[in-house]
Amino acid sequence: MLREHFDDVLTDPLLKREDLSDFVRYPANLGTWYRSRYTVSHTSGSQGPPLFIVQDRAAIELLFSLMSARANAGTKPGPLEGLRRLREPARVAVVALHRGFYPSAAAFEFMAAETAPFTNVQWFSVAEAGLVPRLADFQPHSLVAYASVLEGLALEAERLGFRHLRQIANSSEQLTPRARRRIEAAFGVTVMDHYGMGECLFLSDGCPTDGGAHVNADWAILENVDDDHRPVPPGEPGRKVLVTNLANRVQPFIRYEVPDRIVMATEPCRCGSRLPRIGRIEGRSAEAVWITSADGRQRPLPGVLFHDAIDHLGRVREWRATQTAADRIRLELELLPGGRGAIDVPALVARLRSSGLPERVQVEVETVPGLGPDPRTGKFRRVISHVAPA
Repeated sequence: MLREHFDDVLTDPLLKREDLSDFVRYPANLGTWYRSRYTVSHTSGSQGPPLFIVQDRAAIELLFSLMSARANAGTKPGPLEGLRRLREPARVAVVALHRGFYPSAAAFEFMAAETAPFTNVQWFSVAEAGLVPRLADFQPHSLVAYASVLEGLALEAERLGFRHLRQIANSSEQLTPRARRRIEAAFGVTVMDHYGMGECLFLSDGCPTDGGAHVNADWAILENVDDDHRPVPPGEPGRKVLVTNLANRVQPFIRYEVPDRIVMATEPCRCGSRLPRIGRIEGRSAEAVWITSADGRQRPLPGVLFHDAIDHLGRVREWRATQTAADRIRLELELLPGGRGAIDVPALVARLRSSGLPERVQVEVETVPGLGPDPRTGKFRRVISHVAPA
């Protein structure tokens, strides 16, 4: 709906979708202020046609302010930290598929010049052949990447030899408990699981002690709701979220619907923050397979069903579930290096059945040498369904 009425929604009448399309067509414009005052990015398109995101300088400055104040596992901003960073600027490694106009990537292009003496941000492509030695040479204090990329880097922890790493930040992909354990064990530092979206990048910051993410409720409103937009109480999973961005005045997002399934925490956490906390992110409701019940009605089975069954194996580095037909699912498994012996397929399927997968749905399990992200979006899709809901 926003795409159809894009020009009418923006509060600056000089902004037009056609002009923005021309602007992002040229890679040289990445990091350039549009009309000297706006940043332009677009969503990945993983959930449909891309949407342009326009923000002014104040919104971008707020993003980096919140990152500095709340997105650090062990340090807090202040005079002493400023002096320490003048002596040794914080080295931040951002690992993505490539630079581009995607919101989380484009935002780093607009860090204020005043931060340069304090922070050294470098980009790395997951597709480059020399990624590991380049990261090892950079020796970052902070590492930012997708969860699937972080898991891959965890296998290279010995070669990377990070001596100064203080924290890791996951972005864009769901971070499973299994992945968190592997990454933290490999690098010995906290993984901050930030939850946001292009429409509200500063929505939350990962909790350094109890997992999940604290909502920046002074600048954004997050509503966890059911299919009929009714509030879901803490401790229970919702069907989607409604997001209100209180900082973007040029492109208002008010109760903007996103098909993410989250669970709000019921208990306070040990980090001491009084901001509301997302206890668990179960993934997008769109990440589901659609099965037909005995009464002939369709219902979704969320991707967490596969997460649980595959995590139980303990030998799988990455996986993908593809529903090719209403009664057929292909499960691809990439094993951890050095993994020997065959996967116990009957036990895996039995666990899926116990979690709700009907007997009539056939499961084909295949071990593959490697699984990668979508080359178009740079994001890894673990659950893909070619069966459209009725």
